Amino acid sequence: MSLHDGILNLNQNFQVVLDGNHSHRSGSYFQAPIMYLWAKQTKAKTILEIGIGAGSTAYWLGHAAKEMDGKYYGLELLQSRVNALTNYMNQMSIPNKIQCMDSRKLTHDFLYDFLDKKSLDIAFLDGNHTQEAIEHEMECVYPLVRARGYIFIHDIHTSSKDGWLSVTKKYFWDIGS
Repeated sequence: MSLHDGILNLNQNFQVVLDGNHSHRSGSYFQAPIMYLWAKQTKAKTILEIGIGAGSTAYWLGHAAKEMDGKYYGLELLQSRVNALTNYMNQMSIPNKIQCMDSRKLTHDFLYDFLDKKSLDIAFLDGNHTQEAIEHEMECVYPLVRARGYIFIHDIHTSSKDGWLSVTKKYFWDIGS
């Protein structure tokens, strides 16, 4: 078995834990292990994910947080996914705090308290995909990312592209029209 096959098998097995099937396929098969390596390399301890989905990135980021003596934080719209992921994280002794929430209702103050008043080392934003929601998530999350922290964004080439283009221009650099 190649490393590629091992990553696919591992992610597929974890998806069964959360969804009970393999119906939710995404680029996370490759992105999640890369985010894990990034988190390990940067010694990330405080990791937030908005939008758990099938759980692949939660799996990898949770393990990275544990290995750095940190904590995984997650916000997800569907309570069933919150329950499944919380159960998994607890079984694996991964420090976690996961809550059901619509990211469109997120506030900076709530998020600061939710994060136990810690700055973020890594945030992975994959919540609601409207331009307004993306801009709102970034307004809440960006001020909480530490100076050498990182924000990973998902679905930048799909229907979410206008939202990500908007926040990229506002927060990072002028990339033109």
